[in-house]
Amino acid sequence: MKKKHLSEWSDWIDGQDVMEKLHIMPRTLQRWRISGFLPFSRLKKRLYYRKSDILNLLRNNFNGKQPD
Repeated sequence: MKKKHLSEWSDWIDGQDVMEKLHIMPRTLQRWRISGFLPFSRLKKRLYYRKSDILNLLRNNFNGKQPD
């Protein structure tokens, strides 16, 4: 799978892409879904997430600190 820059994502992305971009495990994504932390849509057996929801998640949890 060719890696894409964040601006090249489509409006809806699947769970595999979310995990790859955020460097999270499937269980983390599942917990976020169950808790309502990250909204999703189900189409047949696939789960999709809005790019805007992911960007809001990152913005709302930004701590403003510079890496050491």
